[in-house]
Amino acid sequence: MKLNEQMRTVLPQHNELLDTLNNLEAMAIGQSDRIFCNSFISEAIRLLINAIFLYEDGYFDCAFYSVRQAAETYNSMLYIANKGVSALKRWDEKNYFPMNSKLISQLSQIDTFYSQVKANVPEFFDAYEKATSKSNKIIHKQGFDTFYLPHQNPMCGIKIDKEKEKQFFAEFVTDTICLVIILYIVVDPISLVLADEELTMYFNFDPMSEPADMAFLSTHLDSDIDSKIKSTAYFKEFSQYFLEKEKMRPATFDVVRYQVFDLTHLDDIKSQESLLNFYEKLILALLISGIQVTRIHPDCFILGYTTSIPSNYRPTEWSSSDYDRFQNSPSVFNAPYHTIFRSIIKGPEKNWLLEHNIPFTTKEIERIRDIFNKFNELYGRLASAFDNYNL
Repeated sequence: MKLNEQMRTVLPQHNELLDTLNNLEAMAIGQSDRIFCNSFISEAIRLLINAIFLYEDGYFDCAFYSVRQAAETYNSMLYIANKGVSALKRWDEKNYFPMNSKLISQLSQIDTFYSQVKANVPEFFDAYEKATSKSNKIIHKQGFDTFYLPHQNPMCGIKIDKEKEKQFFAEFVTDTICLVIILYIVVDPISLVLADEELTMYFNFDPMSEPADMAFLSTHLDSDIDSKIKSTAYFKEFSQYFLEKEKMRPATFDVVRYQVFDLTHLDDIKSQESLLNFYEKLILALLISGIQVTRIHPDCFILGYTTSIPSNYRPTEWSSSDYDRFQNSPSVFNAPYHTIFRSIIKGPEKNWLLEHNIPFTTKEIERIRDIFNKFNELYGRLASAFDNYNL
């Protein structure tokens, strides 16, 4: 009873669309009052992925519905983000919630950035509305050419242009991805700051948000889409806040964003030490003192920081349990580990794991202990002052 083989097809854009969606799964929002948006983002991306496979397996109507639902999920996300916790609760408890058509009309009224973006790229939103209306004819089965029979049996007397439908579907998915990226920018403008090569250098910490995929928008929507969004009054005011901050040098940027210390530019990093967090300042002190480490894992966290010194160890896989067991273990230096050495020392909160290619000398060990003692003591004073302030 399953669909026969002739119903199956492959979209010419199959790899490009799935690669893009795979990358978009990393999109995240870090604002505490909008963390819930990450679930909506994940759901919308999954709906688009499902749509591609549904269409290629022959379930064309279900595929169009899944694409439309991805857009509606994002509209709901943006609406709730503006309305707050009460709207999220009503939505989650399945109480009254506006239908998509009402949502869209209200979004322009309640979200300034959304209304300005829509005004700057009206041709896209108008075209998307028309594409959605066209897809609704397929979803709601208006016309015999939307039935499965002519798709399964070309001899039934009902003519359909499968290639034309396939092209429309691919364009609908592509345009929905564009909409998803635009609404991601609207709900989290930091994503556009991060995507700008100049602005991102003024963003002096590592956010949860990811850069918006402006390359995809420019390729499939409008080469000027970037400037059109940035020219809105909302984004100009938003970005001005960051332009008043200190601009990071490339080496500092690598530390803050990518957790990488370039030993050939320690002076540059030192000149902007105020932009580093407490742990990064400790690592910088170690490196400036001449301690040759390849990786540093504060609190024995699996990710940690790397340096420009290539490690002699090339693991093919990692396990958090390999690091967790060091969190409360006794301090140890120069423990052989595969082709490198590991050292454990008490940090400001938990143990730190240092990886190095050659064993530390006695003098280096004393230097490491002195630096950690200094920072541990400083951290203790700062923590005590913070507790007293809260009291």
